[in-house]
Amino acid sequence: MGIAIRVWSVLCAMALVLGVTGSVAHAAAGDVGEKGKQLYVWHLDEGNGVEVEEASGDGPIGAFVGDLEWTDGVDGGGVAMTGVAGDTQYIEFAGDDHLDITEELTLAAWVNLDALPADGDANKGTIYYKNTFYLQIEPPNGALAYYFYDTGAPGYHISGRAVSAGEWAHVAMVWDGSTIRFYVNGEQDPTEIDQKGPGRSTPGKTLRVGGEDNACCPRFFVGSIDDLAIANYAMSEGELAALMAEALPVEPGGKLATRWGTLKVR
Repeated sequence: MGIAIRVWSVLCAMALVLGVTGSVAHAAAGDVGEKGKQLYVWHLDEGNGVEVEEASGDGPIGAFVGDLEWTDGVDGGGVAMTGVAGDTQYIEFAGDDHLDITEELTLAAWVNLDALPADGDANKGTIYYKNTFYLQIEPPNGALAYYFYDTGAPGYHISGRAVSAGEWAHVAMVWDGSTIRFYVNGEQDPTEIDQKGPGRSTPGKTLRVGGEDNACCPRFFVGSIDDLAIANYAMSEGELAALMAEALPVEPGGKLATRWGTLKVR
């Protein structure tokens, strides 16, 4: 899809975001919508302290573990991470049954890698870790890696598209209970992977953003991260575009389109 068409799609999403109700065309953050749809969003705009609040004010609160630092995000604030084995760093969300997702799943975030991870399984850059499901940056090329235990196709599944170091990119994995789809900067990866659910239930297990520190795999994301989103349903491409648009600054003179075009052509 060309840049002009993609910019138009994002601008249309913005029209939804900035509509009369001020709501986006998906379940509002923290709300249980149609058929129990649940979306959690963390904008990471606090800028100080050691906790991050979910956008609705009712969702899980994340706590800093290790020496995380506040930094500039894609717009507003973000969190910088430099964790390594022996120097644990991640944001931890205490066990919450609402995050015990097994039927459908969407994981999304804005990421900016300091560098592409070195080759080797131990160097996967963990974005999300929930004991049973993972979303990571795959070494050494920056593709997305996803894993969900006890599904019909366990093991790591890797995207065809990849992110680059030193620039912001929006990444997402969408699983509808049957098929995995990856998105990078709003564009669907050509790779679609069959994966029948449900996945393994892990009530009470913590969600970690930016790292996993256990006997198996002390793996960490190194770079900056912003605007986290988790949903218990498969978000559409339009809904993902709306999420992205919420994070991009809206300023006079078409800055949204300019910013998106810059992200696309780098």
